Amino acid sequence: MKEFLLPVLLLCALCRASVQYPFEESLEFKPLERNNLLASFNFRINSTEFELYEPDDKTFHYSTFSKLLGPILRETNTRELHLRFSQGWYDPEVYGELPLKGKHSGGTGVELWALLEGQNEESVFKDWIKLANSLSGLFCASLNFIDSSSTTYPATVFQPAAPVLDQGLSLKNDLFLLRSALPREPVCTENLTPFLKLLPTKGKAGISSLLTGHKVFNSQWSSMSIDVTTHCSGTKCHYEMEQFINLILDVPMTLERNRMPIPKPTPGSELKCDPTKPFDAFHCFPLDDISQLEFSLIDLFGKKIQGGALLASRPTKVCADLNLDSWSMEVQTDIQTTPTLEGEKTCFVIEDTNEYNVLFKVKDTKRIKPLKSPPIFASRSLSGYSQDSGGFRIDVKNPTDQDSDIVIFESIPWFVRIYLHTLTLTINSTITHIVSDPQFDQYVKGIIYNPAIDRQKPSHLELLVSIPAHTKIKLSLEFDKAMLLYAEYPPDANHGFEIEPAVISVLDRDSHKVVYEMRTTTALLTLPTPDFSMPYNVIILTSTVMSLAFGSIFNLLTKQTVTEEEAESRAKESSVTRLRFTIKQRVQRIKSLLRRS
Repeated sequence: MKEFLLPVLLLCALCRASVQYPFEESLEFKPLERNNLLASFNFRINSTEFELYEPDDKTFHYSTFSKLLGPILRETNTRELHLRFSQGWYDPEVYGELPLKGKHSGGTGVELWALLEGQNEESVFKDWIKLANSLSGLFCASLNFIDSSSTTYPATVFQPAAPVLDQGLSLKNDLFLLRSALPREPVCTENLTPFLKLLPTKGKAGISSLLTGHKVFNSQWSSMSIDVTTHCSGTKCHYEMEQFINLILDVPMTLERNRMPIPKPTPGSELKCDPTKPFDAFHCFPLDDISQLEFSLIDLFGKKIQGGALLASRPTKVCADLNLDSWSMEVQTDIQTTPTLEGEKTCFVIEDTNEYNVLFKVKDTKRIKPLKSPPIFASRSLSGYSQDSGGFRIDVKNPTDQDSDIVIFESIPWFVRIYLHTLTLTINSTITHIVSDPQFDQYVKGIIYNPAIDRQKPSHLELLVSIPAHTKIKLSLEFDKAMLLYAEYPPDANHGFEIEPAVISVLDRDSHKVVYEMRTTTALLTLPTPDFSMPYNVIILTSTVMSLAFGSIFNLLTKQTVTEEEAESRAKESSVTRLRFTIKQRVQRIKSLLRRS
């Protein structure tokens, strides 16, 4: 019997290994300035085909697409889902343009927008809340705090990436685009773990085996994204999910943490001094950056790649965009693997279960390929210092040789009451136009503004701005600060309130499609904050005074003041004293009888 089962099991294993599922993954490295390294993890998964309007009792089959996410999308009638987890600050002057033109990067915290189908806005909003609550439990995030006070309906940005109508499918209802963000949300390992569980490899094989929380979130900047779109052909549809993790690692800092987990001062003998300046045993000008480095995947992520994703439709690919005059890439594994040049990138594929390590050797870290400059540079800040008013300031610079059309999207909390008539535009810090000037319309082509309603919805502002070549503009807007109820202040209210980043999209001047997208940093706004310790001080003081006064007042009301002799005589005449005396006599009599016997 054993001789018969062994060939059958081997045949099944070979058939299993030859099966390919709609799943792809790739990893790419790109050196940046100041000894930084960009690591981009890319995953793409397709679901099996289904009909868009199937009955609720229909049984669905899942292959590589997550069974956790599919029912959520169907129950909430979600046709597109976009989720972002980001932390850190991306400096475009050092790192260049955002990975993938910023289309898969988010602002600080958590950002969610989705395209939902429904009969009306009320029914869609119920599905939106259900979607946020479901994702909150799935990704261990505070998405359940999303409500109407933080939800907007974008008009020109965040447009559908793959509308289900493009293949001739007629929808039964209308489509609604909703968006919300939680800039205060911290991103940690609890968000990364469910992110990896959506992959068919579950973080145990392929490039996802490199991802661990303490390495990912020790980076200078990190962004995790999930994009699910619905594609239809006739009556058959399928989900396409793209997952991206982009990290910027400071290589010398990472190596130093591996060598010395507990930070300590660098001994003088290990300092690398600038040879162009005088130095001795007591004086040293340390070099700004280390020019020669040697590091591997184990140094960056603490482990090797645990084989490839064997069930994927394509082999796992690892690439690096290197300047080969100064950088070299070596693959370390049990079998001989030599990276090949594919276009301008050095790549190799993983088609087995062996462990793979990649060793990078650098002669001069400053010699890297030129970085692409972003089409715009933008920043946002707060102005004013009073407790009841302030202002926003957005600076945008166009460094290119062509005019740029951009859309500035702002979602401002209801307690920040902006005044649109105070909107001003300054060109190159010299010419200022107010919103009522005719010249203002030459730069600001369109304004979409939905005012806030207290505790119900935020202010929604979209500006279509045209910026001439090599021009810097400044947009200013004033606001008042509203008073909050006592229970509406968050923990650590004196820290301030985070205002979510502004989203700036660069449009193609011909097709008007988004070609680049970026976010500013969050703004920390301080509101008039009550002294939360005062109620507790009042309670403690009142309780102390009442306890001290209660004893004396209670004695005066319930007791009578008498002399000591009168108290003793009354005590002898009391029934309790007589009863005690009687009991004592009988006890003595019993003792005397016991002694006689």
